[in-house]
Amino acid sequence: MGQLEHLKYLVQTFNWHSASWDLFIILFWLVASTMYAFAAGRGRILSILVSIYMAKLLVIEAPFLSTAVSKQFNITVLSLQQLATFAALFIILFIFLARYAFKTAADGRQLISIPFSLAFAVLQIGLLINIVLTMLPPNVQGNFSELIHFVFIQNSASFVWLILPVAFIVLLGKFISELHEM
Repeated sequence: MGQLEHLKYLVQTFNWHSASWDLFIILFWLVASTMYAFAAGRGRILSILVSIYMAKLLVIEAPFLSTAVSKQFNITVLSLQQLATFAALFIILFIFLARYAFKTAADGRQLISIPFSLAFAVLQIGLLINIVLTMLPPNVQGNFSELIHFVFIQNSASFVWLILPVAFIVLLGKFISELHEM
């Protein structure tokens, strides 16, 4: 069974009628993406994306930061140390990048940019969910359904979530900007 067929099977067998963390994650992903698409401007979107990537990279490449956070907040579980470090770095980087690096004028919201913004928001919120879920302890990750594992937690899913937002901007952003110039 291919990856697409497996995903189709997981979606069909997912229990959509009972409240669970799995259902909450999927609903949060859809609602947060929609709200984010309409609320964020280009400068904020870029600063959030760069903040996510930089925080993830710093957690991976600078484990001493996680150690410092664990000492400060008395966290003993490594994955929770990394999650707390990621959250703190993300907030700090976002504040500084939004204030100094990605200042932009008000966006010219045109009708064509709405689908682009919505699709990009789905990808960016998906990346954020992927990072948070992969930093949870393995025993917590084991409580999620196979669908959530397939879409957000597996190593291949992490790779796809890291690549998709940037690929989307590179491939479709040029198309959207050319339409705005017309």
